[in-house]
Amino acid sequence: MRLKTFLTSFFISISIGFAQISGEDVIAKMMENPSPSDIKMNFKMTLFSNSKEKKNKKHFRLMEQIEKRYQDGEFKSKLLLRFIEPKEVRGLSLLNWSRIDQKNDDQWLYIPKLRKVKRIRPSEKSRKFQGTEFTYADFINRDTRLDNYSLIGEDIFRGNPCFLVEARSINPSSFEVRIFWIDKTYYLLRKIQYLNEDQENAKILEIFDYVKNNQYWTPTKKIMKNLLNGNSTELQVVDIEYDQGVKDEFFSEKYLKRF
Repeated sequence: MRLKTFLTSFFISISIGFAQISGEDVIAKMMENPSPSDIKMNFKMTLFSNSKEKKNKKHFRLMEQIEKRYQDGEFKSKLLLRFIEPKEVRGLSLLNWSRIDQKNDDQWLYIPKLRKVKRIRPSEKSRKFQGTEFTYADFINRDTRLDNYSLIGEDIFRGNPCFLVEARSINPSSFEVRIFWIDKTYYLLRKIQYLNEDQENAKILEIFDYVKNNQYWTPTKKIMKNLLNGNSTELQVVDIEYDQGVKDEFFSEKYLKRF
């Protein structure tokens, strides 16, 4: 009888403990994972088309990414993306400044053929980035304080038990809704489902592989799938370096033109 009472109390306590976990708790645990002060990486981008004219065709890009993260001040992070290959897109670059508590971050696109730097307006950030299934907004390091989070369930992704957390913008004029799959073991982001203004499942980002280098977890393969047109874009890390002391001069309009 005592054993039965103990087991009943034990399982009740577990249930109560789980019920107390909130969406904000899960996001906070994910954000506790250590991150480097800066990252340099090269990655291969593959574009898959589902159109009749380009069915089963692949287009490849080699890109460089430099990112610096800040512990204080007005910036959350700065990011530079640059095309290395093929020749026709070589040098085309995207610069992003993510500010703390800012709804609209700063973005610039450098077009080498025109020797021109174009500022990306907030209304343009939902557009696709250079023919990929990623938008300009997808490269923004969004501040977690700009969203409300709700724990809506559990699921399995590639063998990893995950929390399902819904993120909704605190801005009442925004219809942006995302659902995160965050694994229960390491609190790593495994998948994102994006809903459009009509509440349709518009696209899905799947993160297939992580590697741990020292204390840092790095996603090495991502695929963004457009559920409306069937196209997808894959990102595969080729090499990566951490904490190299990246200087602020990399993230300037002047540096965009240096290649």
